Amino acid sequence: MTDLVYRVTFVLIFAIFWIVRIYYVRKAKDPDKPRSGAERRAAIKQEGWTGIVLVVLTYVELFLIGLFLWGPSWMSWADLVFPFWLHWIGIVILVCSVPLMIWVHRTLGQHYSYALETKTEQKIITTGPYSRVRHPLYSVHNLFNFGMVLLTANIPLIILAIFGVPFTYARMKREEKMMIKQFGSDYEEYMKKTGKIFPKV
Repeated sequence: MTDLVYRVTFVLIFAIFWIVRIYYVRKAKDPDKPRSGAERRAAIKQEGWTGIVLVVLTYVELFLIGLFLWGPSWMSWADLVFPFWLHWIGIVILVCSVPLMIWVHRTLGQHYSYALETKTEQKIITTGPYSRVRHPLYSVHNLFNFGMVLLTANIPLIILAIFGVPFTYARMKREEKMMIKQFGSDYEEYMKKTGKIFPKV
């Protein structure tokens, strides 16, 4: 495969991943209580710095992916040389992340929220991927980013993927505090039986 094919392959998988994700995010919205753009921004702002940083990183990622697809000569310094089999492993990982993400969203259903909040009918999900992992959606995103690193071999995208990890963990920590406050010992017992983003051995 040529460098151009790697670029186009990544962008196609990236587009499919986010189209499917957006579909399930919209499906989880309550049609009787639609939120305006201002309300969505307020929810993210109320979450604190983790939510704001992750939103900013999303836009930075889109910009860097645009540069990666364009591949101008002045960005040639950003391309690392990986053996072809590493690129293929990256493709396999990226492709596998799509059905995994679908599995997570189908398990969550109406309990999904883009902001850190608990809904009135919120409950602890312990089925599907949640039977082994507390934050499988973050697991899938980390898996996708790992596949992205291997396929693109692009320094700015690699740096961005690494840079986002501590903010993701900080958000998970805030989310768990919120769930403990809501469900108390029930969630603490659930935490003992599951891993954060990897299945507990």
